[in-house]
Order: sequence, then C-alpha cells, then structure tokens
Amino acid sequence: MNYIRESTGSEDLRTKRQHILDAAYVVFSRKGYHRATVDEIIALADTGKGTVYNYFVNKEQLFYTLIMEKSAPFEAALMQLVAAKEPALEKVEKAVKLFLHFFMENGDLWRVMMHEIRGLSCEKASGLKEGQKEKYQDWFNRTIGALAQILQDGIAQETIRDCDVTKSAYGLFSVILMMVFQKFVGDDISGMAHMTADIFLYGIAKK
Repeated sequence: MNYIRESTGSEDLRTKRQHILDAAYVVFSRKGYHRATVDEIIALADTGKGTVYNYFVNKEQLFYTLIMEKSAPFEAALMQLVAAKEPALEKVEKAVKLFLHFFMENGDLWRVMMHEIRGLSCEKASGLKEGQKEKYQDWFNRTIGALAQILQDGIAQETIRDCDVTKSAYGLFSVILMMVFQKFVGDDISGMAHMTADIFLYGIAKK
C-alpha cells in the first residue's frame, strides 16, 4: 500500500528528497537494511532512479541520512536538557520521557539499526561494513553519553551516589528500549517515564 502520497496537496508541500526519505523509512522499517532495496524505495516514493541517486550516493548513505535526520530533533532536545540548570534527578525523568517519545515514534527503524551494528545478524548477511557501523555507534555514544552526563551531574550535586555513570546509563537505556519494544508503554508516556525513573533511581525494595 502506497501511503507516502495519500494526502491531497502534499506533493506541493514536500520536496522530492523528503518523499524519498519517507519511502525509505517505510521500506527499511518493514524489511530491514539488508533485504531492503533502492528499487523498492523508488517504487514507493513514485520517483525515478536518477532522482534518488541525485540526492543519495547509495543505499547506505540513504539509510544513514534517514537515521540522522530522524534523530536530530531528539538529540537537540536531549542536549538542551543536559545543559539545563536544574536538579539532575528531575532531568533523569525528563530524559527518560524524551527517549520514550523518540522510540515510540521511531522504534522499528532503530531496531533495524541496532540489529545491524550489534552483530545480531551474521557478518555475511549484514549490509553494513565494520567501518560503516562505527558511524551508527557514534549515535549511541552521544545519546548514552548524555544520560551519563546527567548522572555525573547528580553525583556532583550529591543527589546520586558515586557510581560508574557509563554502565548505569547503558542500564537505563536498555530498560527504556525494553519498555518500548515489549509494548509496555501505553498512552501515558509521562506516567511511564515517572515510573521508570523512580525505579531506576530508588529501586523497588522496601526500606
């Protein structure tokens, strides 16, 4: 089903490049990186092969561009939160909420990216070479680094005990992903963010 062009007047509002990225999102999310083809993206975008290659050198560049443009608003909001002058404990919950919103909207595509870069498929089947995977790993380093910085600020504010902030950030990130991918997150994202942050920060044991 081609729903890239279903809205009346959308052709006048969006560029050809955006049509291609919209189509790429659908194809990569459904089929994964390795099985997706540029021809399928071309067909869904209802454009010509020359038009696609006018904007993107190859499938990998198209995939990377899609990942970066989808994540740009999220990353900007996350970095703004890191720089905010407010208690770290409050920032933890706000960060969790940002992550939940982002992965609820883009989880299928990010599942594909993680499948590729974390070696969940054999090297022969993976479409990304080791050198290419490093670009996507940088995304994890930046976002998890933002969580780690918030935790480090909490240590400096003496509201979080001394700990390995990188490992702790990875742990929180993993919990967020599982909440989304296991479909535990409903309409109340704020409530889920509060619960997740509360358990992460204070645990479940009675004191």
